[in-house]
Amino acid sequence: MEKSRSVLAFGTWWRTPANAEWTTGPRWLISLSGESELALLSWGSEDGSQSTIAFSPGGSAWYGHRHTADGDVLEVRGQFSGAQVIPSATWYEFDTEAETDEGRHPAGRLRVLVDDGGQAALRWVNWQDRSGTTWSIMLRSASPSGNADVTDLVSSVWASAEYRDADEVALNLVDDSPSKWLAFDDRASVEFELSQPVPVTSYALVSANDFSERDPAEWTLRGSPDGYLWHTLDTRADQSFDHRHQAKQYPIAEPGPYDRYRLDIAGTSGSEGEVQLQSLRLRSVGSGGFVGYRQRAGEPPTAYRGTRVAPAPAGTPGTPLPDGLPVRPALPAGTPYLPGGSVPLVRTDFSDDGAWAATCQRATAVRHSNGLTVHSGVEPVDDIRFEGLTAAQLVQRIPAGAKWSLLLAADRLTMTSPERAVLVIGLDDDTHGETFRATPMAAREAEVNVSLLANMDWESSADNADDDGIVRAISVYDPVPFDDE
Repeated sequence: MEKSRSVLAFGTWWRTPANAEWTTGPRWLISLSGESELALLSWGSEDGSQSTIAFSPGGSAWYGHRHTADGDVLEVRGQFSGAQVIPSATWYEFDTEAETDEGRHPAGRLRVLVDDGGQAALRWVNWQDRSGTTWSIMLRSASPSGNADVTDLVSSVWASAEYRDADEVALNLVDDSPSKWLAFDDRASVEFELSQPVPVTSYALVSANDFSERDPAEWTLRGSPDGYLWHTLDTRADQSFDHRHQAKQYPIAEPGPYDRYRLDIAGTSGSEGEVQLQSLRLRSVGSGGFVGYRQRAGEPPTAYRGTRVAPAPAGTPGTPLPDGLPVRPALPAGTPYLPGGSVPLVRTDFSDDGAWAATCQRATAVRHSNGLTVHSGVEPVDDIRFEGLTAAQLVQRIPAGAKWSLLLAADRLTMTSPERAVLVIGLDDDTHGETFRATPMAAREAEVNVSLLANMDWESSADNADDDGIVRAISVYDPVPFDDE
């Protein structure tokens, strides 16, 4: 194996300051490309642990100290036990550049591996070789702030079930509030799409505010580059939370550059038919590269930075989701969320501008009935990015906070129907994604009766369809603006 890929394995021992006896510790793996022979090495991890060790000449042994994540102070020592081949996904690999008075210039490839047997990701590393050259790097994430939490890169969220009536929806999982996601099913799935591929190195689940029996106890986290083939990243069973609003973090052994992550919950702590979470956080240390410095012996320090070379996906090929798991309907890249406000009438067919104009006129016209003026609560949405979308796809683009009980779509059948019958799509928990077809005025009536007056439910509205499958307006309007209504 070439030097830049060699991994030094060490047997380790530790003891507390009050104890003269050494206890056997976990195997440590260390490799830093580009150095001559390591003399000193320090590092810190995401859990707050920090270590500093000094190498004997030749690098066969080292001695140092460690501050653990629990706050304990330990003496540590190690003995070289051989070289090992490590999967590339466990490395941090960077294209680097140094900055001098003449500007920035390439400084070669840097590969970093420091594994002290813990589960937390590396956060910073300092080292010095026998020539006296010192390096110091601080890893940063792909998040704009450089913070390890990359949840702000999530661009859309989908769930197999959610409690929309109480705003306990899947989008709550990625905000910063104590709101939660609740599904009336103890086996549920949530899928997150990111604005760019990111190798997530760990994730955290946060328990919700009440009923510990709803907490997830068994799940699988998967990653995908295309939404079809998935790589299993982490599987857990017999998990529990000690208290409400508790965050528990889990490492990912072999991260990959995925822009879709999916949590499939297979069981809870006791509830039959309910699962909830306050939030899910995605963390990615090093995905945004590093900042730091390099200083040769007797010279001033220079700026030193690196751009992450994305790790390859896991060696095992991705596979379709197992049978029985809910599948998120695919969305074209760049599909926006629907605008908030009034109930949208979304144009999904662009074959006939005249038919669309007539549909909009009927859906938005002011009507009069029994001396009352009836204004439209419908907002036409004319955006080519919604072309061809189905009802199942449209319900994925509902913005957070929308209070609609239904939305409307003007599809191919609308454009060819003399009455411009639109597709009415249910959004309440028990009608989510269900559809019926109605004239624009009848669709307006359904929205008022179902969501505002609550004097008619979804089934009653849908059951009013005539023999041709179209629901028509019940009220009489004066004047009648269109003969066919």
